[in-house]
Amino acid sequence: MSDISSYQNPTSSETLDKKIKKAEQQIIKTKFKYEVYATAIRGAYEQVEKADPESIPLLGGLIETMESIPTLDIELKTYILSNIFEVASDAETYEYRRERIIQNLRRGIEILTNEKGLLKMNELYSLTLDGKIFLRDLDEYLEEIRDRAPDLDQETQISYARHKVAYDYLGVIIEGLLRDPNKYGPLYSQLIKTDDLREFVLNLQEYI
Repeated sequence: MSDISSYQNPTSSETLDKKIKKAEQQIIKTKFKYEVYATAIRGAYEQVEKADPESIPLLGGLIETMESIPTLDIELKTYILSNIFEVASDAETYEYRRERIIQNLRRGIEILTNEKGLLKMNELYSLTLDGKIFLRDLDEYLEEIRDRAPDLDQETQISYARHKVAYDYLGVIIEGLLRDPNKYGPLYSQLIKTDDLREFVLNLQEYI
């Protein structure tokens, strides 16, 4: 007589294997995100120190504020720091505009260091990834991704396209503040005060 306790349902086993594999992939993905974030922190600090050491305390304050918000998406934090890196790099590249770039960078970082604003951007990021607000140029991005990676499943392609749209929206706000805080400061205030991010995104089109 066969030992019933040793019998294993193939379907259950396959399901368990899939869950384990998915969990392992998630761990790898999460670890990678933290490594990218750590690199972004280091890069932003080093570049800002080269361009304007006086901005270092401002950068530190922004990072401290971001870290004080446990729900803030790590990809959003990384994206903010990558924009700071790019703008600080311009201070070295465009010597004739150096002082203005630095002044705008300082003011932009100060404005960004706002818990309510960061939370609103986080909400905008989340809604965009979930496809719950207007997604500008989604079809165009989907076509681009399908051309470059046709083997990806449809769900992954849509996810990548939504990320691109999200960075379009966030880039207007973040890069705008760092490059022209006088123009984009009111937009950030509008974001903080809005109760309807869907309407905000529709109005955002004029800045894109």
